[in-house]
Amino acid sequence: MPARFEFLGPLKQLVEGQDVVEVEATSVGGALEELQQRYSELSKRLLAEDGTLHRHINIFVNEEDIRFRENLQTALTAGDQITVISAIAGG
Repeated sequence: MPARFEFLGPLKQLVEGQDVVEVEATSVGGALEELQQRYSELSKRLLAEDGTLHRHINIFVNEEDIRFRENLQTALTAGDQITVISAIAGG
């Protein structure tokens, strides 16, 4: 069983409006590489030029923020739910 990505808000347009995208990868970074092959604009919106996650992008694996784990090296196992959210600032 693959890991399942869910893109919320305006990021959903990057994956052609799909609710869920499944990937076979062992880490969050590996999964993003696989997704980038399918959806070319994805990396530009999620990753900085140095390959790190943009500050305004939040990724959760099973509701746990990857910044409090191993960031893009966070391991994935079959059935993991990965949620990608763009932070919204207001004032």
